[in-house]
Amino acid sequence: MVRQKALFLQRTMIISTKGIVLHCMDYSETSIIARVYTEQLGLQSYIAKGVRKKGARIKRNLFAPLSLIRLVANHKEGEGLRVIRDAACEYQLNGIATDMTKTAVSIYISELLTHAVSAQMADPHLYGYIEDAILNLDRATVSIAGFPLAFTIGLTQFMGFDPHNNFSKLNTYFDMLGGNFCPHPPDHLYYLSSPLSDSLSEVLSALNAGAVSLKTDYATRSVLLQKMLEYFRIHIPSFGAIKSVQVLSDVLKD
Repeated sequence: MVRQKALFLQRTMIISTKGIVLHCMDYSETSIIARVYTEQLGLQSYIAKGVRKKGARIKRNLFAPLSLIRLVANHKEGEGLRVIRDAACEYQLNGIATDMTKTAVSIYISELLTHAVSAQMADPHLYGYIEDAILNLDRATVSIAGFPLAFTIGLTQFMGFDPHNNFSKLNTYFDMLGGNFCPHPPDHLYYLSSPLSDSLSEVLSALNAGAVSLKTDYATRSVLLQKMLEYFRIHIPSFGAIKSVQVLSDVLKD
């Protein structure tokens, strides 16, 4: 019995880590289940017990989409659903909470990440990319109309299929299967031709140069975003449809 207890303690750890809430759902009468992309452990599923009770120590609203939190949880070897022991706000996202447009963009980003990020080992560079994007969105004082497209394209580099910007006078067709520009239409239907290929190349160049905002018009941004989501579906077969895109089209018409 003593040996079994010792083995249990060896396999159960208490981990403290920063995390980004991607999705949350009610569970039982008083608890929730949250999918959190953590800095130390990658994507994890947690149960937070009693957070929907009146006067609960950990509040339900702490787990809104894209919330930046620090959590303490039990991590037992081989266990799928971890139990949160404690959680606190890491950064108060007042800009996102009080701006309808920023809220819409945050919902899109959380849905995109939920579809794109699978169970995997921790990637500190991906965590940093997402965290920086959330903080930039929250603090933005200029137009964020190009933010969803920029974030979506930027995410591809962490997924392993970022577009290669070899656009030229000869390479004018973007092959969505190969992820690069080619001189002739490929022998399949998944490609972009002019002027959309030209626009994609311009956006890629702007992002590579560190552009803060994209200077593309609404119609071009909308089509490119749809094409980039199709690009994700090609390279991640389980990706599925992003429902919040329609909301974006309604609030980002500037």
